[in-house]
Amino acid sequence: MGDHIVDPNLLAVIQSLKPYMSSRALQCTELAETLLEVLASEEARRVQEKLRNLRAEYKQTIQASGLQKKEFRKNDK
Repeated sequence: MGDHIVDPNLLAVIQSLKPYMSSRALQCTELAETLLEVLASEEARRVQEKLRNLRAEYKQTIQASGLQKKEFRKNDK
């Protein structure tokens, strides 16, 4: 599946069912397709990368503070 958010085969099946969908189902399907396009955009990829970086920084901060707490407890005894 690679970088795909949704399996392309599943999308093909859903698209093949469009002629048989009610207007509400068709609207929902088109909305989902549009959301997938937005999520696959370059801007969304940049946001994902920035979020990954923030998460990594947060984990490092938590780990560092955890070590400091352990050192403080050792010195407190």
